[in-house]
Amino acid sequence: MTSFEQKQLCSRFVKPEKLADLRTKQEIELMNGRPWTRQLPPPPVLPPYGPLEKISGLLEAFSYESFREYFDVKAYRTSTLPTISDGQRAGAAAAAIAVGSPGVGAVIMAESESSNDTAEYVQGIINGRAFRGWVGITRLQEGDDVEMVAEWQHDHYEVYAIALPKERIVSIIPKCDMGHISHALWRIKNLFILTTMFMFMFILVCFIKSLNETGWGNFDFWKEYSFFLLMMFGLALAFSGLIAFSACRACAPTRCKLAEEIFRLLGMKNASKVNLNKITKKREQRLMDEGKWHDPGDKSKPACPSGKFIYSGESWFYY
Repeated sequence: MTSFEQKQLCSRFVKPEKLADLRTKQEIELMNGRPWTRQLPPPPVLPPYGPLEKISGLLEAFSYESFREYFDVKAYRTSTLPTISDGQRAGAAAAAIAVGSPGVGAVIMAESESSNDTAEYVQGIINGRAFRGWVGITRLQEGDDVEMVAEWQHDHYEVYAIALPKERIVSIIPKCDMGHISHALWRIKNLFILTTMFMFMFILVCFIKSLNETGWGNFDFWKEYSFFLLMMFGLALAFSGLIAFSACRACAPTRCKLAEEIFRLLGMKNASKVNLNKITKKREQRLMDEGKWHDPGDKSKPACPSGKFIYSGESWFYY
C-alpha cells in the first residue's frame, strides 16, 4: 500500500483524536514542568476577518493532520449564543443524575463530544505562498490543480475550502454545507419529524393507559383523549418550532453566511439555496445510472464523497 493510500485509509476509517483533549493534556504537561514536543494546530478562524478570495494553481507542497474539532455556531466570534464550558456541562450532567435522570446526564455529557466534527488541518504552498486552515477530508497531493477559497492573513492564506474543479469535488470547513434558505427548509423538515415523534409517544402512552384501565375493545380511545392529544400536538409543534427558529436564527449569520460566500466564489448559483448534501446524492445517483459509481469504502479505488449516512460527517462533497 502506498503512502497516499495509507493516508486515505487513515482519514476515512481511523477515528481521529479530539483536539480539545490534546490541548488539555498539553496544558497539564506544561504546568507540571514536563516537555511537550507535539505541535498542535490552532483553532479555526471563524468567521474570516475580511472578504474571501478564490485562488487557482498547483499545490507546490501539501500536508495534513486529522482531528476532531468544534466548528458549530459558538466557534464564531459573531455568535450571540451563550457559551457553556465543559465544567458547566459536567455540573449539569451531575445534577441530572442526582435527581434521578441518568439518561439526561449522559446526553448532556455526550453533547461536547458529538458536537465535534472530523476535519483535516491542512498546510502547504500554492503560487509561492503558504496556506493553512481547516477543511473536510481531502485526497490532495503535491501537483494537484486546485481552487482554494481563502483569506490572506499577513504571512499566509487561511483556507476555508479546497476544490478539485475537474472532478467537481470540494472539501469545505465543517458545518458550512448549506445556504440559509436550504438550512431553514432542513430545519422545518426536522420540526415535523420531531413533532411526529412526540405525538407517537403521547398516543402510545394514552393507548396503554386506556388499555390497562378498561381492557381491550371496551373504550372509545379518540373520544376519551382527543382534547388532550390536540393540546399536546399544539405544544409539541410550538416546542419544535421554537427549536427550529432558534437554530435558524443562530446559523444564518454564522455558518450559512460563510457557506454562501464560499459557494459564490466557487461559481455556484443561488448560494442561499445550495445544499451540498443534496447535490452529492444527485451526483452519486447520476454516476450509478452511468455505471461509473464505485463504493466509497472500496480501498482499491480513489476515495470520493458520498451522500450515504455513514459518510455524512466527512465535510467533502460534489458541487
